[in-house]
Amino acid sequence: MTFAPAPGAPAPGASAAPRKRGGPPIWFAVFGLGGLLLGVLLIAAELLGLRVGVPGVSATIPPTGAAAQITHDRVQAALEAASFQVQDPQTAFRPGESPALIGVSRRLLQAVLPSDPQGGYVVIYELATSNDADAAGRDFAKYLAGGTGAIQYPADEQFVLRRMASTLIFFPWSPTVSPDPEMARMAATLEALGNPLTGQ
Repeated sequence: MTFAPAPGAPAPGASAAPRKRGGPPIWFAVFGLGGLLLGVLLIAAELLGLRVGVPGVSATIPPTGAAAQITHDRVQAALEAASFQVQDPQTAFRPGESPALIGVSRRLLQAVLPSDPQGGYVVIYELATSNDADAAGRDFAKYLAGGTGAIQYPADEQFVLRRMASTLIFFPWSPTVSPDPEMARMAATLEALGNPLTGQ
């Protein structure tokens, strides 16, 4: 007894047509992995202190004025009085910073630390007014406390963030990453300068 093939069934001896695979197109996965890789590279660049271009932000930071010079001189005098040798940095340094500070004028100085020649950087940001500096400092403190700001620093990173007139004094340091025991004393010296931010 013979049976007729069911409607739509392949003829005897014919191979079944390959079934189509489900799921999104392969370019979805390529696009996703590319975005993830780019994000990792940007975070790594920030951790290494490299400048990453930000749309809408000028690559040229305006020069500082008298306020930053006064703060620079006071910071240098305080560190030298505490027996630190201070110099203008020999290498570039840019910390992870809030978006509001990316294009702000700044001065750098560096305390010479024998056990950590790549550390001891102090950043002095110069704003237009004391109120502007205070607002930018409070925003920076929130940025450092969580989210994008927190992941740019080691888990035990500590920050000195003080306002002096229309400038901000910023010094980040990590007890585990910064091997020189003088880091803590340097932080305490800077903590005594200027004023705390309002709300701290």
